[in-house]
Amino acid sequence: MMQRTGALARLVFVDLIGSVVWFPVWWYTTGLKNMIVWCVEGINYRRRQYAIGLWVRNFFVPMYAQYDWGGRLVSIWMRFVVIIGRSLGLVLEGLAYAFLVVCWCVVPPLALVLALQNIIYGTFVQQVPTLR
Repeated sequence: MMQRTGALARLVFVDLIGSVVWFPVWWYTTGLKNMIVWCVEGINYRRRQYAIGLWVRNFFVPMYAQYDWGGRLVSIWMRFVVIIGRSLGLVLEGLAYAFLVVCWCVVPPLALVLALQNIIYGTFVQQVPTLR
């Protein structure tokens, strides 16, 4: 019987309460580090997929082996537009990843404040009676 009581006490005090107490520490240390690593890996993956460096290296190479002036101008203009578009896409994705990291940091305290506000409002504030 004492083993079961000890196991129950361990479950309640160590595992359950310890998890609740340890959660913010993990969230802002290991969890935040893992989130940042995930975001950096995502940005690096997208950077490789967009291959902006390859487009820049081939900026003055004529497309479809058209070496006349018209072909060169069209190639340069097209590559310029593609480089700008891909760079803009990479910047927007970087901003999205940065927004995710900010949300990772802001959402738990905001959720706690809103939950406490809801509890306090529901417990201590008198409900206004409705007119019938």
